[in-house]
Amino acid sequence: MIGGLFKSASRVAIVAAAGVLAGGVAAQAADLGGNCCADLEERVAELEATAARKGNRKVSLTVYGQVNEAILWHDDELGYREGKATIRDDDASPTRFGFRGEASIRPDLTAGYVMEFGITGDNGTGGDDVLSLRHNYGYLDSKTFGRVSLGHTSQVTDGLYEINLANTVTTPGNLNEEDKVLSAGLTDPWNYGFDGGRKQGVYYRTPTLAGFVLSAGYSHDSDTATPGDTDDYWEAALRYAGEFNGVRLAAGVGYRKVEDNTGGVRGDQDVWLGSGSVMHMPTGLFVSGGLAKVEWDSGDEQDGFWVTAGIERNWFGPGATTLFGEYSEVNSDVNGDGNFWGLGVVQKIDAAATDLYLKYRNVEADDEDDDANVVIGGMRIQF
Repeated sequence: MIGGLFKSASRVAIVAAAGVLAGGVAAQAADLGGNCCADLEERVAELEATAARKGNRKVSLTVYGQVNEAILWHDDELGYREGKATIRDDDASPTRFGFRGEASIRPDLTAGYVMEFGITGDNGTGGDDVLSLRHNYGYLDSKTFGRVSLGHTSQVTDGLYEINLANTVTTPGNLNEEDKVLSAGLTDPWNYGFDGGRKQGVYYRTPTLAGFVLSAGYSHDSDTATPGDTDDYWEAALRYAGEFNGVRLAAGVGYRKVEDNTGGVRGDQDVWLGSGSVMHMPTGLFVSGGLAKVEWDSGDEQDGFWVTAGIERNWFGPGATTLFGEYSEVNSDVNGDGNFWGLGVVQKIDAAATDLYLKYRNVEADDEDDDANVVIGGMRIQF
């Protein structure tokens, strides 16, 4: 009886601790009633049912995410809140939260899942959706045969045009928050992005072999203005990551075939893209760049490139400081030509998993008589 009482008391202590983390349950744990021994098992069962758990006995649960808030200013007279300071979620690395977990089937095979949502309080010209789905998929992962993912997640060419080893808190080669606040005349050249997105699909990647990973995937759009069908995507990509004699390298190349099933005027698309980044670890000097091209059945083409260079070192103690400059250019038969150049500084604070940043971009489109200056300063904290 004494052993059973100690066992029950231990369970109460564990559940009470869980209740402190879950919020609101601790009060219930402190009030077990006058006759604790008589109804102890029943109350413990109630507490176990209401306490937050970290997964279950078989599948883990990890909550993760980040908050990225910034103050933005620009001088585009036709843009959103021109000449005024605007508080925004920085779209270069948006605010998000997610859940992921994994369970072992056998020593070399696991099953897992990821659910992730984006959050914004002000989309400006981009709409007013506060919550958006980023990932919702499950996977089987084998150390021998690789990983298969099924659901809504990144295409295998997602991120392939944006490889950058430095902590610049910006998406290279593409408009970031500028796309939400500048007028259409300035942002049109970037309307069709080279990089892959997140689609409903099935994706496969091989295990890493000598730093190389090969991926392939099929996906389709999840909705369309034309009932009955959506576009299909067929992709392949090859990535590499390694380090030699203090030089870190990351690179990738890929191809994406887009089958137009909705009656678009330009027909199918063929997309070739790639990017790479090199960092000299002793000095922190880095250079990154990307190149891409799109061809439509109609004969229209679009090409673009970008380059980012700078230095990333821990000069002051709290964390690495990144100083960088960037340039990007797009030439399109469909949406016109454009370019931007920019400068930025990012200060990492390791103890708080926080980045403080200040970024400047000058955006120009050939179809416009003027350009626009955009300044963004903010902070990103990850959890």
